[in-house]
Amino acid sequence: MASNVNIFDKYGIKEVANVYFEALENDTAAGVYKGDIVLFLDTLKVSTIETTGENTAAQGGWGNPKLIQWDYGKEINITLEDALMSLESLRFMLGGAIKKNPTGSQPIIVRHTEEIVLGDNGAVPVIKDRFSGATLLPKATAGHPIRLINLGGGTPEGTQVSAAGARTQIVATGTEEKTLAPNSTITFINPTLLGDGVEAVGLKDDHVRVFWEEVITSTTGAETAIEVTISPDTFPGTYKVVGDTFIRSEKTGKDEPFQFIINKAKVQSNVTLTLQAEGDPTTFEMTLNVLRSTNEAGENEMMKLVRYNISSSTTSGEGNDNGSLGTGS
Repeated sequence: MASNVNIFDKYGIKEVANVYFEALENDTAAGVYKGDIVLFLDTLKVSTIETTGENTAAQGGWGNPKLIQWDYGKEINITLEDALMSLESLRFMLGGAIKKNPTGSQPIIVRHTEEIVLGDNGAVPVIKDRFSGATLLPKATAGHPIRLINLGGGTPEGTQVSAAGARTQIVATGTEEKTLAPNSTITFINPTLLGDGVEAVGLKDDHVRVFWEEVITSTTGAETAIEVTISPDTFPGTYKVVGDTFIRSEKTGKDEPFQFIINKAKVQSNVTLTLQAEGDPTTFEMTLNVLRSTNEAGENEMMKLVRYNISSSTTSGEGNDNGSLGTGS
């Protein structure tokens, strides 16, 4: 028995782990090199390590009891449930590609929609962003029209185009741009109800739903948009994974550092994003499957569990006198 292991030392585990991922190979296209830390998670709610295996046995004799048993097929699965997400963690889980620098040939297209109420003489009001309150100016460019649907409600009754099928588009061609500026007016076409070519101008108090596409390039505020593309042929990768947490000594009542180290873990492709109005906030779950690796001594391994002390004049090597340590402390 190793001399530095006391079989009577007991510990309790309560805290989640902070987990980081390290690149195993160079990925110059993504600007990542072997050894780079590619993701750090310090807002986890749950970090679960599950070890399973299969077995078979030789059986015989009276009653056919099991005589010898063999174990095989060991698997270790790690489940990380995060309270918060970043675009990088989302890309990481889904195995997508992230675009941070849109260009003229590869822009980011942002789809907007707002409902407006027309003013006097059917004038378009100032449109405000629902999140920031900033003024929006819908713009039609080639291939990206502004679409409008009249939801009705104007006066006098019966003179506005009906909500059913009332629609129009503001179309731009070539390098031309057209904007839906404040105080402009809208003409709606309703061939279904009024016959081909019959038009009606929007009236005061009409509710109009506006749809438009913003084309973002490096010259139009690229820092305002980031795009994650999920393709059918891209999947999450394989990384080295380290998790840091604390275990509490029954003997001293103090927390001591504890970590798990996985040299090779494959991020699984199963991801569920739940968008709901009620209940608890959505969490983001990542599953890892541990693969066999070879350590510095040439031995096969799957995972290491390490308890260690950080000695100081105040703790004398008996653990950190920190009480219950929260994530990120």
